Amino acid sequence: MTEIRFLTQIGYNMKNVMDAKESFERANPDIRIVVEQLKDYFEIMQALKSENAPDIIETGGYQIGNSGGIFIDLNPYIAENKGLKQDLYSGLLRVARHGGMLPGLPIEVSPPLIIYNKEMFDRAGLAYPTETWTWDDMVEMAKQLTIRDNEGIASQFGFGLGVDIEWFEPFVMRNGGRYISPDGSTSRGYVDSPATIEAFRKIIDAYRVHHIIRKPGEHFIAENGLDESAMTFCFVWDTHHHKLDERYEVVGLPLLPGGEEVNMIYMGGIGITTNSSNPRIAWEFLRHYILECHSWMPPISKSQSEQRGLNKHRIWSRYLKELDHVQLSGYYLNKKWNASRQLINDDIHKMILEGADVSHTLRSWTRYT
Repeated sequence: MTEIRFLTQIGYNMKNVMDAKESFERANPDIRIVVEQLKDYFEIMQALKSENAPDIIETGGYQIGNSGGIFIDLNPYIAENKGLKQDLYSGLLRVARHGGMLPGLPIEVSPPLIIYNKEMFDRAGLAYPTETWTWDDMVEMAKQLTIRDNEGIASQFGFGLGVDIEWFEPFVMRNGGRYISPDGSTSRGYVDSPATIEAFRKIIDAYRVHHIIRKPGEHFIAENGLDESAMTFCFVWDTHHHKLDERYEVVGLPLLPGGEEVNMIYMGGIGITTNSSNPRIAWEFLRHYILECHSWMPPISKSQSEQRGLNKHRIWSRYLKELDHVQLSGYYLNKKWNASRQLINDDIHKMILEGADVSHTLRSWTRYT
């Protein structure tokens, strides 16, 4: 009996893992998949040092460039499976191969788009946003969609956006800015560039000048969170958890003056470790789990999208189309930048609530790489 040890850091995904284990073992009775759930990356690193090293590791964060040499290169396995490279979404494969090597297959892929409530637009007498809309278009729509009482308390905001450096990032990218250099070595000349500063000013103005986005701690009287805003910046998991009905539609992010049609993406990864004694068998299970079994998250292959009817779904099809335009977030490119996230977000709160200077603040962030 051959054992393949599978470690996962993603707790809510266990049903999908166990379903894949059961079906794979049924088809391969001489192979046993041993599944273990670990709490965090530290526990995974400890497991790698054990005598019974894992064959497969699934994590919530993709290992760009195979930091630490944990994983084998999956490029040869992709190449030997006829048609597989063409079946995988090219944008995903491009970002996963950053630096050339493919340390794992992407999982839980989630780019952001804008979900809007058609009923709110209809009540305001506004046309729905289109794929050619601009940031200025969004601001003007959001002004008309923001509803406040005589005391200035909002019952509806025009636009919903969480206060987070990564959630601001796609707008920075679309203006031609970036946080980190492509090789991940520095933020100097990127986070403090004119394009990044311009995009940030537009976002901060949406809070402070136009009052179309709820400020941190601002009181509002909407009945539930989904009804807080007429338009909402949403990742894939938001659309799934809210189970959007026919009142909602999706549209791409607005265009900014920089004119780039790009987006960021969150994704996890699953790879085969360099310590695996049976990388070939590990690959067969990995392929079965990711490319043949189904989960609620968007698939990474076109054929699976077609099998599930997602390429024709009014919401999911637009998210899948966005995979062509994704680029790596600073989150993946530089560990020090990622570790400084809370400090950076504190500064964003100061820009929104206290009017801290945008240009000066962004220049100060060059110390985080």
